[in-house]
Amino acid sequence: MPKAKKIAPKSSTISGVEKDVDMDEASVISREEESSNSNFAQALDKLTENITKVIDEKVNTVLVAINDQTVQFQASVEQVGQAEERIAGVENSTESLKATVADLQKKVSEMSAHIDDLENRGRRCNLRLVGLPEGTEGSDPVHFFEKWLPDYLKIATKAGRIKLDRAHRSLAPLPGPAQRPRPVIIKFHNFTDKQRVLNAARQSGTDPEGSANTGPRISFFSDYSAMVIKKRKAFDDAKKRLQKMKIEHALLYPATLRFTINGTVKRFASPDDVTAFIDSLG
Repeated sequence: MPKAKKIAPKSSTISGVEKDVDMDEASVISREEESSNSNFAQALDKLTENITKVIDEKVNTVLVAINDQTVQFQASVEQVGQAEERIAGVENSTESLKATVADLQKKVSEMSAHIDDLENRGRRCNLRLVGLPEGTEGSDPVHFFEKWLPDYLKIATKAGRIKLDRAHRSLAPLPGPAQRPRPVIIKFHNFTDKQRVLNAARQSGTDPEGSANTGPRISFFSDYSAMVIKKRKAFDDAKKRLQKMKIEHALLYPATLRFTINGTVKRFASPDDVTAFIDSLG
């Protein structure tokens, strides 16, 4: 009896085919996943590259700006340093100049005082007449005043005249009919004659420097520089107050007010000081 042939089960064959199909599908899926992953990686790389590029551009712009600012700041620091050096040099020079200016101011003040003193010494023999009508002296003022002064002030002289060097009106413009006449400047040959005239004017006048003769009021003054006149004029208010208080006083050269009160001699070189003293008297 012949042997029967063994036939493999169909399920086993089908199972193998299914496995092959599954493997193919898995392979396809795997390749698709790999392709997808590769595409994603490429896209990610591209995105990263783009982001990096943008960031680099932005950062480079910022770095360039920062570098420019740093350069400018360093330049400013250098300029400030140079300015500080120059300022320090100027300050040092200023301190030196201050000392120099102070020294020069002191010298100028001393020279000004010396020049003013010389000017007043040159005027020692001068006398200033105020109030004499224009034209009274005629065409020869020296000859006129040599005889007019002793006659007007009742001064005894050997030859009936006082020797003068010069006599003229001040250099101001000729005044109108209703204006005050210009002062007359008289230069005496001798200082003692000038003092005699001033003393006679004080004795005949109603105030320390003036005359009370009939006719126009004519006052006699020593001829001082503008600086001394300004200093002496500052005492006018104090002199008026002393006169009202019936206190005898004198304004000494160049500008010192002297008076006696309660047996004590007072001297003031400052108008403010004498005013304060008079106020303290009540």
